[in-house]
Amino acid sequence: MKLNPQQLEAHLSRGLAPVYLVSGDEPLLVDEALDRLRAAAVKHGYTERESHTAERSFDWSEFESGLQNISLFAERRIIELRLPTGKPGIEGSRCFVSIAGNPTPDTVIVIITPKLDGRASKSKWVTNIMKAGVWLPIYAPDPAELPAWITARLTAADLRADRDALQLLAAQVEGNLLAAKQEIDKLMLLATDGHVTVDTVRTSVADGARFDVFQLGDAALDGNGARAARILYSLEKEGVAAPLVLWSLAKEAVVVTDVILRVCAGQSAGKAMAEAGVWKNRQSIIHRATQGRDAKFARGLITSASRADRIVKGALRGQPWNALLELTMTLAGGDDWRAEIA
Repeated sequence: MKLNPQQLEAHLSRGLAPVYLVSGDEPLLVDEALDRLRAAAVKHGYTERESHTAERSFDWSEFESGLQNISLFAERRIIELRLPTGKPGIEGSRCFVSIAGNPTPDTVIVIITPKLDGRASKSKWVTNIMKAGVWLPIYAPDPAELPAWITARLTAADLRADRDALQLLAAQVEGNLLAAKQEIDKLMLLATDGHVTVDTVRTSVADGARFDVFQLGDAALDGNGARAARILYSLEKEGVAAPLVLWSLAKEAVVVTDVILRVCAGQSAGKAMAEAGVWKNRQSIIHRATQGRDAKFARGLITSASRADRIVKGALRGQPWNALLELTMTLAGGDDWRAEIA
């Protein structure tokens, strides 16, 4: 079966499955799920725990044979296997299918991977694990979901936050849930009578947000210039290479320009995006970024991208990060951005 993290506690109260697949890229949430699994295992008498990591030289046959070597007086055990790449290969896939089809008595196996893509989630080894046990895909809350996630954490810590304090806290720790947890732990000590105010957050919360170039592009495409500018500043502060940021923004600019010009030539938005190679899961955000835009906007966007490209690569004098900001704001809001931030 496939469960979300909110369903895990109820599932564990009814007993343990023979095999679990825990996948996700957010370390805090993955570790918390594993802690709940381990606690439930101990409660049900699984007192022995083994840990393995399937790296390049991992011996799958030895691992599988070790599962079968159980003495008459052996204790119940939980075996954790980390798969850093999320790709077990032919031997690993065969091993997982065998494990799912022939569960080892008195043994719970937990396979831990990064987030699995669509192709991996439909693979034979994943579907067999779901039939025999549980797949627990774990996703970090997106920016819109983060305030609710923080509120739940604050409530569990017997804290309540003003609306403005909650928004500020979410902005400070966005992209770093471990920092969010640490700051909530700190607020438990600092908040007067469990009440978190804006002043409390301002004086106690360090800026722990972490971003990547893909979040920058999404914020710009969504028309959120303020968030896009903050992400860009964070990337600069973290030492991300300007050419990498340029690549991400220029890629989005080319797609947006292509779609706009196709629509201006008479194509429907859907056909324009399909012919421009926009993936289905990206069509809604590209549609928002191109809706109502004309050929003049498209030309201005490409001009901005070209100028940023020359500055970042040293072919034109200028400040690379200022040029990237101009491109980001053009992508987010057209020619009005200078007036908005003046």
